[in-house]
Parts: sequence; structure tokens; C-alpha cells
Amino acid sequence: MRLFCRDWRATTLLVAAVLVAWTFAEPKLPLPQQVYRYAFVVDVTQSMNVRDYHVDNMPPDRLNFAKESIRQAVRELPCGSEVGLGIFTTRSVQLLFEPIEVCEHLPVIDDVLAHIDWRMAWAANSFIEQGIYAAIRDIKKRDPSVRLAFFTDGQEAPPQTIRPNFFEKPGEIAGLIVGVGGLQPTTVPKYDRENRLIGYWENTDIAQIPESTTAYQTTEAAPRLPHEGYYLSWLDENHLRELSATTGLRYHRLETPQALMEALRAPEFAERRTTWTDIRWLLGLAALLLFASVYLVAGDESSKRV
Repeated sequence: MRLFCRDWRATTLLVAAVLVAWTFAEPKLPLPQQVYRYAFVVDVTQSMNVRDYHVDNMPPDRLNFAKESIRQAVRELPCGSEVGLGIFTTRSVQLLFEPIEVCEHLPVIDDVLAHIDWRMAWAANSFIEQGIYAAIRDIKKRDPSVRLAFFTDGQEAPPQTIRPNFFEKPGEIAGLIVGVGGLQPTTVPKYDRENRLIGYWENTDIAQIPESTTAYQTTEAAPRLPHEGYYLSWLDENHLRELSATTGLRYHRLETPQALMEALRAPEFAERRTTWTDIRWLLGLAALLLFASVYLVAGDESSKRV
């Protein structure tokens, strides 16, 4: 011990080595930090199979583009953040799992996300408005502090002549409506249950008369589909912006994973929580500074002797 006291450099190097060794134990401390809690709901209706993305190293179809964007965004969320996954089809939402911590459960999140598929849809119709309202009600019932991120192209199929009432308080559930797809009308691929392309959806395949219940309010009649030709799909931004204004959810058009990540990490969606935080980087930085101090001071002493 006296030897170390006489030679501060040996003591400093020993402390630095201990700090480095400590990092292998993956130490964590409870520290306050900004985290995010999201329920990602993905539209799996067949219009999400449209291939209208043209971004390098990204899938061309809407569904897989959305999934890959979510996967990349989740990896950028700070540890302590939580993510749940769900799917939408027809008029309802099914949550696959409730929000779980992203760093500890990243392989699980990746695996479930990879297996989300259009064949999980239990009906072909797409009532976007009802789906978003259902997601808001579900989150409000489970945990109102969770943010919603609802991924959809916004296209109602069949076109609606009636609109459902929104009974919740706008902005009570925070989050994003994420518009997926391009603005140009594009044919919708038709696949068999083995995921083989067998053609394209036509207008005659789409039902013309929407269902009605007492939960609806009547609005102006929607345009009727033509009797012939291919059914065309595009990102219905006007409709999604209207839903954004009604619900208080922000609208974001999905163009790149990076822009999505920035939207998800907006300050208003964060919450401050005390979480077990990995401090290996801090120990490593301290060890590096100690090593550097030994050699910098040693070099300075050598130059003075010269």
C-alpha cells in the first residue's frame, strides 16, 4: 500500500484497471432520465401490400417499410423505454403484447415485428376511423400514459358514406397517426394464402355499401367506385389529417426511419422516470481519463528533466 502511495501512477493505473474490470459486470444504477412508452399499431389490410416506396436499402411495400422503420426506431429509443405491438384490420385493434422494456426485450420485439403479416387480418374491409378510435379506447382502458403510434395508409375500403362518433376527449391519448405509402394511385396486389401473387384487386371485388350502426353519424355521401377497372390505393393524407384534428394525435408522413425516430422522440412524448441505467460507458470514460492522465503527466515530467 505504501508503494502505491509513493507511486501515484501505479495507484492510478490500478484504479483504472478496476474500473475496466467492473464494466464486465454490466453495472447499473437507478438514475432519472427521459424515456418513451409506445403502443405501435400496424394496419395489416391488403392495401398495405402496395409497393410504392423507393428508398435505398428499405422494403418497397408499405407494410414491410413500416415494420423496418419501427424496428430501426425502437433501437434508437433509450433504455428504460417501453414498446408494445398491435395490428389493425376491419374496425378493431388486437394488441399482441403490452409495452415491454426495449433493451432487455429487443429480440422479442424484433421477432414479433418480423412475423406481422397481412395474413393475420381476420377481415378484408378497412374502416380506418373506427380502428384509430378503437386503439385510443383500448389504450385509455389499459394505461392512458402510453403513447399511440398508428401506422396506416388511411384509405377506407369500401369508401364510407357515414362517419363514426368520437366520444373521447381530443388529446387525452397522445401520439402519432403515421401515414404510410405514396400519394399516387397504385394497384393493390392480390395474394393467395401462400403469399403468391395471383393478380390485382379490382373495383368489382370491393363492397359498395358500408355497414351502419347507431354509433355512426351521417355525413355526405362518398364517391361510388366505378364498376370496372383496378382498385387503386394511395396515402389518404386529407383523411388522416382530419382524424389528427379530431383525436389530438399528431400526423406524421412516413418517409424515412430517421424522420420517424425524430417524431417519436419529440419532447412532448417523453416522460421522466427513474430507471436502471447502464453505466459501463461512464466507467470506461473514467478509466480512459485515468490512463491518459498517467501518460500525459509522465510525458510532461520527462520534458522538464530534459
